[in-house]
Amino acid sequence: MSLIRSLADTMDAGSTPLQIWKSAIECLPQFGLSKVIFMDLSQRDTPLILTNACDTWANRYRHAVLAGLDPFARNCLTGTTTQTTGIGHFEDHEHLTQVELDQIAQGSASLGVRTGMSVTIRPDINGAGVGLNLMTDYNRADFSQLRAEHEDTWRAWCQLLYAGLNAQSAKNQPLTLTKKQLDCLAYFSDGLRTSEVAYKMGLSESTVELHVRNARLSLNARTRDQAVAIAVRAKFI
Repeated sequence: MSLIRSLADTMDAGSTPLQIWKSAIECLPQFGLSKVIFMDLSQRDTPLILTNACDTWANRYRHAVLAGLDPFARNCLTGTTTQTTGIGHFEDHEHLTQVELDQIAQGSASLGVRTGMSVTIRPDINGAGVGLNLMTDYNRADFSQLRAEHEDTWRAWCQLLYAGLNAQSAKNQPLTLTKKQLDCLAYFSDGLRTSEVAYKMGLSESTVELHVRNARLSLNARTRDQAVAIAVRAKFI
């Protein structure tokens, strides 16, 4: 059974966001992450910000986000493009102001992290989106290698966490998928790539992509990973 399916089973035991969050972060060491921040700023009155950092740091960070002082929310939640984060990736961020760079340096030092990457689930042009900052204490070169090995799992984990926290995306979801659509999503949940799924199913890669696209539309998912997460969470696969 894949890590993602196993995590989904574990998360079923938690009925509250806090229980789901605790179940999710327990598996972080299995794929090399040390710190993570989840933020859903789409509900401006009640934004949800979760982190496995200490309470003192977390409370200070929440105040900064709500005051509009967080560079991650402003720069990483406005679009779907993944961005590197942390002090180890400073050279990638010449567009940031010195104040923003200082904030990143202070945050990295406080958390004991050096590198990371963003995963945006729902972008918002004003920064009121949904996304995560996945962080490690690796240097730039080692992080690049770690990312190459685990990025697919990281993204699936992010989507599954979001599906768990956003109950409407997984509960009462009608099963309107075809068998081939379900088979495609099941293979992707087990970590296979498009070419491997196509070989397993005896289909062309373009046909697999078409099945996944139709599955996304049926599940109202923005990405393949989100469709997999919703399907796993709803026990369709």
